[in-house]
Amino acid sequence: MDEETAERVIKVSIFTPLIYVGVLMSCFIAFSVIYRKKKLQKLTTIEPIFPENHTSSLYQFLKSQYVNPDVAKENKPHERVMKAALLRRGVEAIRRSLKLKEVEPVFNKLYQDGLIGDDVFKNFQFQAQFQELEIKEIVQECETYKKGWVQQFFPVAQEICFNEALRRRLAAMDERSKTLSIQWQYFVEQSESPKKEASPVPEKKPGAIKA
Repeated sequence: MDEETAERVIKVSIFTPLIYVGVLMSCFIAFSVIYRKKKLQKLTTIEPIFPENHTSSLYQFLKSQYVNPDVAKENKPHERVMKAALLRRGVEAIRRSLKLKEVEPVFNKLYQDGLIGDDVFKNFQFQAQFQELEIKEIVQECETYKKGWVQQFFPVAQEICFNEALRRRLAAMDERSKTLSIQWQYFVEQSESPKKEASPVPEKKPGAIKA
């Protein structure tokens, strides 16, 4: 009887650590799944700084048609169309990256002074990381069309980005000049109208008395 009891005690002592480890692993997995779901929900609820990237969406759509084996060859977009769409995507990616780098010191200063919360600052960091991934993906897409094309791709995309920014500023200046000219004309008319109202009406001189 003593030997059977000892064997039972030994069996229980062997399986107890295994059960304990299994419970810990299941708790860890459950916690990991719940944490990832909550983190994913937070990412999906983050409001983007920039509006929807239509150039990226257009390229993804053309890419799906370009690599789809079920689409007939005559219905697939030409390689030149794909390169042009990728170039437009690169221009937009460069523009957004430069904009984020431009406002990065402002966000850092506001966050250090406590003027913005953690959510806003993390949103900015998320957008910056997303743009880095966008640039890396564009580099990979360039290599699929022609090896070494990326060395010519980004200088051209950067030049297009700068030219478009210059055009937008010139257009804004023209629009601003029109608005200022209209406002100036309005103030001129308002300043001249009191003078006209205050000027006395010339009196008629009495004529000579006829005999």
